[in-house]
Amino acid sequence: MLDDAALKDEFAVTRTLAMYCHLCDDGDFARLVELFAPDGSVAFGEEVVTGRDALTTWFALRQPPERRGKHLVMNTIVDVDGDHATAVSDYVFLRLVDGAVTPTIAGRYRDRLRRDGARWVIERRDIEIMNGAP
Repeated sequence: MLDDAALKDEFAVTRTLAMYCHLCDDGDFARLVELFAPDGSVAFGEEVVTGRDALTTWFALRQPPERRGKHLVMNTIVDVDGDHATAVSDYVFLRLVDGAVTPTIAGRYRDRLRRDGARWVIERRDIEIMNGAP
């Protein structure tokens, strides 16, 4: 059973991950990258983008207004070890396609986070795409 401190840490981590979705979907990339450590990174396929300036540019290119939608994140499992944490979450990304809400990508996020004062920041997010392989 988790004690109060562990529950607070787990909640704070899941809050950071939820804020990521809201800020990305809203196109607020300046605030989004503040959820990352200064040397934080995202790995998407063969791409690895590191640092807040590079992340701001990357998110703006990957998520222009016409490609935005809603990130739904679920089944998150958080493990906290002192000032570091890992989280594994399933995600689905929805967009309007020909006027219909359509799932366009799904997969798994694998996150490493660290405590930064009273909050948790993302050190690295690995984005895996569900590809249907057995």
